[in-house]
Amino acid sequence: MSKNKTVIAIAKFLMFAMAISLVALPAATAQKYDRTKTTHAFVGAVPNPAGVGQEVLLHVGITDDLGVVADGWKGLSVTITRPDG
Repeated sequence: MSKNKTVIAIAKFLMFAMAISLVALPAATAQKYDRTKTTHAFVGAVPNPAGVGQEVLLHVGITDDLGVVADGWKGLSVTITRPDG
């Protein structure tokens, strides 16, 4: 019975110590997230130059990644024009 009381007392002390340490920690002071960022689009073709009837792989992207993926990119499009117009 005495051993159980000791174990319970230690468990209560540890829970109390953890709760106090969480309260005593300072709040995070991070920088403000600014949603405006200057980026540039790029397109690369492989192979470059391509021969007649040859498949071309286009690599399309943006120079910087997003801070928050949910923001997404708007208004991006790729227009492919045949060499003969």
